[in-house]
Amino acid sequence: MRRLRVGFDASGLASGKPPTGLERYSFALIRQLAALRGDEGLELFLYFPNPPPQRTPELSAPPPGKALHWRIAPAVRGWYRAGMGLRMGLDRLDVMHFPAPRLARFCPAPAVVTIHDLAAMSLDAALTVKERQYLADARDAGRRASALIAVSASASAEIARYFGRECDIIHEGVDLEQFQPASADAIAALRREHGLPPRYILCVGTLQTRKNHLRLMDAFEAIQDRIPHTLLIVGRDGSGAQAIHQRLAERPNSRIRLLGFLPEAQLPALYSGADALALPSLWEGFGLPILEAMACETPVLTSNVSSLIEVAGDAALTVDPTNTGGMADGLYRLATDEALRAALRQRGRARARQFSWAENAQRTVAVYRRAAASGRRLWRIV
Repeated sequence: MRRLRVGFDASGLASGKPPTGLERYSFALIRQLAALRGDEGLELFLYFPNPPPQRTPELSAPPPGKALHWRIAPAVRGWYRAGMGLRMGLDRLDVMHFPAPRLARFCPAPAVVTIHDLAAMSLDAALTVKERQYLADARDAGRRASALIAVSASASAEIARYFGRECDIIHEGVDLEQFQPASADAIAALRREHGLPPRYILCVGTLQTRKNHLRLMDAFEAIQDRIPHTLLIVGRDGSGAQAIHQRLAERPNSRIRLLGFLPEAQLPALYSGADALALPSLWEGFGLPILEAMACETPVLTSNVSSLIEVAGDAALTVDPTNTGGMADGLYRLATDEALRAALRQRGRARARQFSWAENAQRTVAVYRRAAASGRRLWRIV
């Protein structure tokens, strides 16, 4: 097997910010690639704009070692414009993977780019500055990349629709050793640490408009007098956070709590202690919390749109995310129907087993080899 020199833009590991789905995708894939490098004949180069901060073990970059190298920018300024590309040339890369659509301007190696979604184009909503930049980067990637990876069939359809390109569909995965039903002691410890109520419905995700938190809160309030649960919303502030905070300031509700960001290590106990996970997003490229909850045997309610129905299969209760009444009915069923919850627990655990990071990493390596063989290189600054 021919040895393959692979670069990986590891910027997400060096951001110092609480990791979102994109960063966690990078963490998980890098760990699997590092584990596979002997069997797959990989030499892996991780490119950082600055030194990665100390993180918990599950979110730490693999340390440098045999066939695994760190490349840290001597200066952040100019790194994406020229510095990263010059370093690629010195490392004689066969292929460079960008886990988000932000390519180096000078890229002397065939580029593989992962596009998680084009929601900003698919949803009729005002764009934030960050979303406009993401779309500009995605269009550039759609034009210049040697190969594109979509994390779902939904994202692949968006790429075909907006960019007219084919891509490889390689799903995200879930670590079943980490995400599994937590012990009673672990759940109790988490309850004490955060003052969690005895029964709760959980929502995990950055506070963004497309996550549909406002309708979820309306749906919960429509049934809260008939159930004993609290709605717990976990995630760091994003582009929709201001509206959520304003709503709770104007209409305080002690049964709706924002917990902010929680470390990944606490998520298995958080999922396991919940009666249900609610992820009624308007659009998602993948929807990783669905699989994490299912792996912890937590029943799931999610939307019947985009990748969410693709990931959930028949193992979740699905609703129209724009129909608040239907969402309220679904929440009430999950909160009160133990037979339904038991069935979803069983189907969910089986569903989660179908999404393996190890298998997905092997399929990603196959894309690398094909891109490297294409010889498509961008030698000029564009």
